[in-house]
Amino acid sequence: MGSKLSPLLANLFLSDFEDGLEKERCFPRVWRRYVDDVFAVVKERYLSQTLELLNSRHRTIKFTVEQEAEGKLPFLDLMISRREDNKLKFGIYRKPTSTDRYITSDSNHFGAQQKAAFHSMAHRLYNIPMERDDFVEERNRIHKAAELNGYEREFVDKILRKHERQKHRSNATTLRPEKTDVKRISLPFYPKLTNPIQRALNHHGFQVVYKSSNTLKDALCNLKDRVPADEKSGVYQIPCQNCPAVYIGQTRRKFKTRLREHKNAVEHGRTCDSSVAMHATTLGHTVDWEQAKLLKNVRKVTQLNAWESMYIATADRPLMNEDDAPISSSLFHLTKLRIQ
Repeated sequence: MGSKLSPLLANLFLSDFEDGLEKERCFPRVWRRYVDDVFAVVKERYLSQTLELLNSRHRTIKFTVEQEAEGKLPFLDLMISRREDNKLKFGIYRKPTSTDRYITSDSNHFGAQQKAAFHSMAHRLYNIPMERDDFVEERNRIHKAAELNGYEREFVDKILRKHERQKHRSNATTLRPEKTDVKRISLPFYPKLTNPIQRALNHHGFQVVYKSSNTLKDALCNLKDRVPADEKSGVYQIPCQNCPAVYIGQTRRKFKTRLREHKNAVEHGRTCDSSVAMHATTLGHTVDWEQAKLLKNVRKVTQLNAWESMYIATADRPLMNEDDAPISSSLFHLTKLRIQ
């Protein structure tokens, strides 16, 4: 989960899983899989036997089964029904908890985001082979959803007409328009400012893609537990109680772990292990451990030298550091106001 390779690896594994079943002729007569959802046709008397066979193939793969009820079975966003002639018919499936609530017309979202849900529903409407009554029912449902979210009827009609034309064109010809390279620019969405910029960029062949900023979720919600500063790694500072000198260093481990090492070096007079111990022992000063802090949380190890050098170069207090900064550059002084 979370890795870009996950979908590929999952599909490779399940493809190999399916190949093994097919070679042993243990495969159901109909097996259609989308990621980890499978639509299969199995005789009812063999259902438990088939499920047991599937679950015996690998110790970490466990299938569950959902049977048709009253000749109907939901699969992804489809409702698949068995007709009297044993042929299948398709409709749209929505969960019982569905409220048809989407981005409302008065929300501060750019047009593409407001239309996205309705484009999805229109694409589904024209590409799923439905009977006429089901088609009309679904189209009315889309209109009601638009009305519920504050959109005019014409808003949805334009989207429906676009998908109807696309479907007609794809049925009439196999020719496709030649794809051209599009130059895109991403901008934050501030209508009064970015709309004029978009018009200007369009004249020069650029397509503007908007992104949201300062969302309510970012302001109010943090989905992860906060990590205390002393549990993080990065660039840190240790001050002296008796003079304005500070020590600035870096650590790839937790800050509290590195701080404990400095304390042990001071307590045992190991001046070779710590510049802080050298300062305290030589001058007889006391280290202000309570004011020691992490200046910058740095997750990428390759950036540690740069950040440490920047803080050392722009420090406005004398340093306990005996060694020079890892990187020397006059450019660091240009950032002084930003890292104080």
